[in-house]
Amino acid sequence: MTVLSPSLPHAAGIDAALVENPWLGLRRSGRYFQNAETEALFARALGYARAGVCVHLAGPAGLGKTTLALRIAQALGRPVAFMTGNEWLGSRDFIGGEIGQTVTSVVDRYIQSVRRTEQSARIDWKESILGQAMRCGQTFIYDEFTRASPEANAALLSVLEEGVLVSTDGASRHQYIEAHPDFRVLLTSNPHEYQGVKAAPDALIDRMVTLRLEEPSAPTLAGIVALRSGLDPATARRIVDLILSVQRSGEMQAPPSMRTAILVARLAAPLRLAGRLSDAALAEIAADVLRGRGLEADAAAFEAKLAAPTPGETAR
Repeated sequence: MTVLSPSLPHAAGIDAALVENPWLGLRRSGRYFQNAETEALFARALGYARAGVCVHLAGPAGLGKTTLALRIAQALGRPVAFMTGNEWLGSRDFIGGEIGQTVTSVVDRYIQSVRRTEQSARIDWKESILGQAMRCGQTFIYDEFTRASPEANAALLSVLEEGVLVSTDGASRHQYIEAHPDFRVLLTSNPHEYQGVKAAPDALIDRMVTLRLEEPSAPTLAGIVALRSGLDPATARRIVDLILSVQRSGEMQAPPSMRTAILVARLAAPLRLAGRLSDAALAEIAADVLRGRGLEADAAAFEAKLAAPTPGETAR
């Protein structure tokens, strides 16, 4: 569970005293590849979020679900609270909880022969990231939410349906929190067959719109790889074609993802900049990366694939 420190001034209309470490940065890094394919999905998701509906981005790892959620949040223009699901999350992580007590004592000896003592105690309450996001109108990104238990995620039911977070702890300063009009929720999740991922309750899924991300086309993937690595489009496309050929071969239990192609490209970029990126060097980089993902990769075989002519667009 993480809230990142702000790197930019607070958004207009937000009192800095009310916002505890929201992720305000979301810098306009220009690292979002844009074409008709990516913009169509982005426009749909942004439209749903602006309508006040929870947007759930689902799909295999490495497709850019979190990146898309961050881009949507940036377009919404509000402070962002970020939380990652895991099996240790409980209801207090969503509602808040007691973190201790503050005891104050006053001893009055104004008259020497008389001693008057007053003592008061106050319960110290830590507000949850979700509660703060609702109160301050932030965009709440809950990454990989299905890694948390359904019992913990049940706190979201009233939030998504009525816009109210209900606390059952008598020590809480607020028995319920009503959502600010600008409060928005973005969720991401991996497929159920992934280790540690649990099925989301139907009641929760029924309160959101789910967009299932699929692997982008080869030209889009090459554009993303080029943008994220700094490589020229032609070299990025060669890397993408190589990774896709491994993916189609079925030699790996978990096929390489877009993240794999980006890593290969980032490692190749310095050699390309220095004018020393040969087919042999690129094949060796790809082999090293793929070996770490369970493939008995042969650099010589990869070099042969790189030397072979490839079609203008790789068949899917």
